[in-house]
Amino acid sequence: MEKTGKFLTAIGERSPAIMCEKHAKVFEETMLTAQVPHTIYELDEDDGPYYCHACDLQVAKDYVKKQEEAANQPRIILPGEFI
Repeated sequence: MEKTGKFLTAIGERSPAIMCEKHAKVFEETMLTAQVPHTIYELDEDDGPYYCHACDLQVAKDYVKKQEEAANQPRIILPGEFI
């Protein structure tokens, strides 16, 4: 995973999140459409690089899905093999 996070985003007084340009644009459009007060700061080149929190969550979600699918797959248990 690349370190592409270069925007610091926040909603009201909640904890900020670091996002890549793609996710920051979606965040801003969503907040403007919903008329929710928000803040977006572009980080300086000297700050970072950081991982995008939204991209990182997608990787984690894909990993959990893959693990759940593997756990639900039927297996042949051979003699001497433990579960």
